Formats: sequence, structure tokens, C-alpha cells
Amino acid sequence: MSHERQSGRESSTKAGTRMNVLIVDDQRLSRAGLVKMIEWEKLGLTPAGECANGRDALERIGDAEADIVITDVRMPIMNGLELIEKAKEQYPDIAYVVVSGYDDFQYVRKSIQLTVADYLLKPVDPGELNELLAGLVRRGEERHRKAEADLLRWREQFFHFLLEGAYGETGSKLISEFAEIRFADPEDRFVAAVFESRLDKPAVYETLRPLADRLAVCVLRIRGVYLLIAAAPSLVAGDIASELKRLADSSREIARISIGNAAEGIIKVKETVGQAFDAYTIRTSRKADRADEPATFESLEAETADFVPLSAAWEQEWAFHLRQGNRRAALDKLDELLDIGHSAHPDIVDGSYHYVLLRGARELYEAGLIREPDFLEACRIARSLPSIVSLDDKQRTVTDFFRNRLKETDSENAMETRLAVEKAKAYIDTHYCQTINLSELAQNSYMSPGYFSSLFRQHTGRNFLDYVAHLRIEHAKSLLAADPSRKIADVALQCGYQDLKYFRKLFKRHTGITPVSYKEDAAR
Repeated sequence: MSHERQSGRESSTKAGTRMNVLIVDDQRLSRAGLVKMIEWEKLGLTPAGECANGRDALERIGDAEADIVITDVRMPIMNGLELIEKAKEQYPDIAYVVVSGYDDFQYVRKSIQLTVADYLLKPVDPGELNELLAGLVRRGEERHRKAEADLLRWREQFFHFLLEGAYGETGSKLISEFAEIRFADPEDRFVAAVFESRLDKPAVYETLRPLADRLAVCVLRIRGVYLLIAAAPSLVAGDIASELKRLADSSREIARISIGNAAEGIIKVKETVGQAFDAYTIRTSRKADRADEPATFESLEAETADFVPLSAAWEQEWAFHLRQGNRRAALDKLDELLDIGHSAHPDIVDGSYHYVLLRGARELYEAGLIREPDFLEACRIARSLPSIVSLDDKQRTVTDFFRNRLKETDSENAMETRLAVEKAKAYIDTHYCQTINLSELAQNSYMSPGYFSSLFRQHTGRNFLDYVAHLRIEHAKSLLAADPSRKIADVALQCGYQDLKYFRKLFKRHTGITPVSYKEDAAR
């Protein structure tokens, strides 16, 4: 997994959003001249202030949220090149332009080494300056688009990990990781919706743009359907239902929208997601379901009795036996359901087979008792049930699925599972500086992500996220110890972190000191 993050200082280089320019020169008239030359409105630039030396500028860059720094070379206290060298350690994404009255190759060469955007001689030509700034604006906008795409990917990855149980049982790590993706306030209300669509994910996001303009929105592709997670300070399932109904009517590309109840805070997101999937399962179990009409879990919950002709307590007990892998008890409860089902209305019994099959298969998959091919087989069987005319044949089909897969744990299966986890661990140990996805590792081992995550913790003593972070930070320490002259930003990249601020935070969390302090200690 990659923990790349955008810096906490949001880039302002969004298309249509103004970039901030900080001007640094010890001559007041020179600063005023640059301010007058720049075509602020035409280029979409905003003055971020003026400084008379590099030290003042270094202190101001962060607060001013500067995107471009135009600096003179020779200044008292700290010159322009020293400013750039120190500032790039903290703000590697800022563009730097050197302006000087000295036609000195030494300064030009040093500027190139510092990857400065350009080197302009005084007196500065206004046309040349504005042409240079226009190019920086274009590159800034492109950088912002990439950052937005990266942030979207990190948000999707966070929610995948959340649903997979990778953050453990405590909420502190979850809250910390959630803050890094800047999605919403952790105390906001969250609503999940499951829906069908033939569109690819970028097209789905485009369809949902009106919703995303008002709410924090993330879309995942899970089990053959789309999962939408939305957040806002005040949000109810009905809000999402009405909004998605309008979008579905206008696009005709979203169907069978199934919505969970609103959950209070990020800690309870899994509840609304589970309800959304339960609502979807109920809908696909019905003979007559209007695919174009959204439905909430609250409105469908009462219908569960129509598909399971016993009490909710029966269903909970059956699900408990499945999760525990108690084969005999689970099959007995299933026989109990299906036997009593014969006395119910045929339509109710017919729907119950579909519901019980998918609900039970999901319980087994999430508990790690069946693997993904088995879960997909359950989905295939569910789609075939309507073509099976005899209720007895339907009952036999559903019962056989669980009887064939609910097997007593044996030493051979345990050994196979252990070897799969060891293989995954060996891969992580070798590729920890690359993007590593828990879902893909679990899929390659034919396990559910949640079950794989649990086994990984048992095997290594750390959860998946902590294990990868530990390897990366240890590698960073070795790089800095071996060569204290390395730039912190370069070390972060070599360890798999594109966001320097997040890397510094993680480094301090694991070592108790900042990367700069560790670097200084290593240099002594």
C-alpha cells in the first residue's frame, strides 16, 4: 500500500483558482517594480506579500500559502539561493524564480542545481516575466489535476482498508488516517448507497458530480456493484435517495439504488455500508422490484420477514453459527428455515432462497471461511434460482452450497492458510517501497480482505498498515544514516511517500524525532 498524501497545505493551483506569488528583494523599489509588471488578473495570480530577505521569506512562505516565489539573489541575512535550498526541504512543490542584477555564471549554475524555474536578469523584461509566469500557472494547474486524482485514489484506498478491517479495533489510528485524506469531519454523518451501473468509475463520478458539489463523495467498486459513501454535517438517507433518484432519472445509467441509514461519525461507517448491502440483497431477492426507484434500508427492513419466514433472532443465530464455522448447527438452522418455509406462501419461500444464499455466502466470505471463487459461485447460483421451477430443487441447491463449503477445519487447510500469509509477507518485505494493496494480496490468496488482515496480524504481531509503515521508516533511517546529506524529500520518495508532510509526521510517530533531527544526529 502507498501512504502517499497531499500536503496539509492545500495547493491553490486548481484551474480557476488563483495562485499566490511571494516577492523577495531587499530593494523596496525593485519589489514595487515587479508588482507593477505582473499581469495579476490576466494570469490569475494573487500577491502573497513582500519580504526584504530570505529569512523573513522562509518564515512567511507557509502562512502566505505561496505557490510561486520570485527572489533576488544577493540579500542580507539570507540570500535567495540559501532561501530556495532551505525552502525546498519543506515546500518542494513551490516554483522558484531567481531575479538578479548579476550576470554571474556561478549563480546561474547554482540555480540550475536547485531546479529553479528560471533565472532572470535585471532589468527584468515585463513580457519575459509574464510569459514565464504563464508557464508556471499551466504547470501548476496540471500538477493540481494530478494531485486531485491522487487524492481521490487515496480516499478510495482508505475506505477499502476501513471496510477490510485494516485499522484494527481501536479508533485512534482510523481517525489519524482519515484526517490525512481530508474527506470530511470525522464527526459528520455518513450515508452509504449501493447501486448498479454499466458505466466505468470515471463516468460514474461524472454522473454524480451534482451530488459531489454539495457533499463529500467517494465511490468504490465492490462485489460487482458500486458503493457510494457520502458525508456532510447534516445528512439523512432520504437526502441521498432523492438526489440519486434525480440523477438516475436524468442519466438512465444508475439502477437499484439501495441506501443504508445515516451513521454518526467515521467510526460507524461500516454500519451504513452493511445496511446498504443488506438492502440491495433484499431488493435482488424480490420477484418484483422497481430497479429505477431508490430504496432505503429502513423502508426495506420490515420486508426481511417476507424473505426469511422466521424471526430476526433466527437469522442472527444462523449468521452467528456461520461466522463461527459451526457446520452442524448452521445446517440445522438452515433446515429449520427451509422446512418451515414450506408452510409459507410460495412467493415468500421463493424469495427466501435467494436472500439466504447471498446473506449466508457473505457471512462466510467475510469470516474467511470461503474464498472469493466460492462467493462468486453463490452469486451465479442466485442468478440461476429463478429458472429452477421446483421449490424442492431450489432448497436442495441452496442447502448443497452450504453443505459443500461448511467443512470442519483440518490441519491441511490451516497449513495452506499459513503458507499463503507467509508468501504475502515475503512479497511485502521485498516490495514495501512500492504501492501494495491489501485487497490484491488477499485476492491472490483467495481470502476475504478482512480475514486476510486478521491472519496477517496474528502472524506478524502488527496490522497490515503498521507493518508496511515500520518497514518504510526503518529504510528511511538507514538511508539517512548512510548519507546525511540526502534531501528529506528524496528519502521520502525512495520509501514510497510522495507527500513530504505526511512522511515527516509518520517518521516522528515511529521514531520520536523529526527526519531533520535524525539527519543532523547522523551527521555528527
